[in-house]
Amino acid sequence: MKSSKTIFVVLCIGFAACQSSQNSQRQNDSIESVESGPGQIVDANFLIVPGRSVGEISLGEDMEKVGKLLGRPDAGDAAMGKAWGIWYSNDSGSGQRNEIAIYSSYRDTSMRVKDVKQIRITSPKFKTQDGFTTGLSESDTKLKFPAMERISSYLNEQKDTITIYDAKQDGIGFEFLKGKSISLTVHPMNQSVNATYLTLHPEWKLIE
Repeated sequence: MKSSKTIFVVLCIGFAACQSSQNSQRQNDSIESVESGPGQIVDANFLIVPGRSVGEISLGEDMEKVGKLLGRPDAGDAAMGKAWGIWYSNDSGSGQRNEIAIYSSYRDTSMRVKDVKQIRITSPKFKTQDGFTTGLSESDTKLKFPAMERISSYLNEQKDTITIYDAKQDGIGFEFLKGKSISLTVHPMNQSVNATYLTLHPEWKLIE
């Protein structure tokens, strides 16, 4: 497990480690590689599937398995059985600190298993089947997800305006800064990206 974890850390810019060979084989059988355009391939480790998964992490996954995959989070918040866990990594290509954040809560009233409810990424290395990723404009995003709607705006620590959009029926939300997307959040289809008890960035000030 230690060696496979090291490999996946390299592949996913320090966010995660590989699952067991059994899980890897299962995923390779289902999505070995996905064409995103002429001559382009999206590695399954970086594949975003709206409403379902990001890389090897899927909505509904047991958080114990996620913990084995990613290790201890670098930051986060928790209350009332719900939590955000955040893992950071420096992208050696851009020098920027990227992150993967996972929102979890109890699966049912037995309160024994916590599972993944949302997955948020900032790295452009993660892409959808047709190559959609972070860093695109609002107009380009609207072309890809025409049902997306603006749901709120915040001021961040630098007093910049962050605008939140959500393609609710597709299961994917977006954060925009200065007209460019800075993150993608995969969530269950037909559920709002804001349907969480905890705020990922409590230091942000809601302005609308």
